[in-house]
Amino acid sequence: MNPEQEQSQAVENASLQDLTPVEGDIVIRTEKLNKYFGDKHVLKDINFEVKRREVVALIGPSGSGKSTLIRCLNALEKGTSGEIYIQGERLNPNLPAKQLSPMRRELGMVFQNFNLFPHMTVLQNVIEAPLLVRKLSKDQAVALGESLLAKVGLLEKRDVYPGRLSGGQKQRVAIARALAMQPRALLFDEPTSALDPELVGEVLRVMKDLAYEGSTMVVVTHEMQFARDVSDRVVFMSDGSIVEQGDPDELFRRPKEKRTQLFLERVLSVLP
Repeated sequence: MNPEQEQSQAVENASLQDLTPVEGDIVIRTEKLNKYFGDKHVLKDINFEVKRREVVALIGPSGSGKSTLIRCLNALEKGTSGEIYIQGERLNPNLPAKQLSPMRRELGMVFQNFNLFPHMTVLQNVIEAPLLVRKLSKDQAVALGESLLAKVGLLEKRDVYPGRLSGGQKQRVAIARALAMQPRALLFDEPTSALDPELVGEVLRVMKDLAYEGSTMVVVTHEMQFARDVSDRVVFMSDGSIVEQGDPDELFRRPKEKRTQLFLERVLSVLP
């Protein structure tokens, strides 16, 4: 394969749906997952799964366990008991980081606070992991990075340092960086919570585009409009448990559980 063909292949690989298995397969699954912080029981027998190309929104009050669940999925937190499977392979959070890396790289993580390297340009932030971990050539990594920056609307910022970006721009770079590892699924931990209100829309637009392209996504969010309009399934959590889940329109309009009803009564007034 000549260099031009390699670059073309790298760009093609930026599409998540080309990298996932046959439709209908389970990408993420947990069985009776529990997590304690000291005496505090923050996840209680969580049975949870995400299928290929599915967008799952995790909603619920603060402290309900949503972020802890998503952090357990890629071993940023260690579950106390229970099982986690990624593409059918059991995740053992007690393994050394080097042995965990092949599984963790299958789940791209987007945090609340961006976590960009301030001493690197936008492009360098995006291509660092593909160069070091995926072992792409420099030409392949640059072609991939540029295609992903174009996807999130920031190609013109490729040589800018993060300190010169708005919060919304930083989060879009963080999304491009997560995509650059060509993961099986993307995990978003309240990606808009640290943004000024006027910047939230630009990040949500990128996430909507990814959803419509068929990306597999788990999104912890307080953005009820996004959860209702974009996700395939909404999971409502409270006090460390999954209380109710289902079709977004059905759950928002006719929640079955009293706890879900009480939560939605407080938040639905802001929706059109």
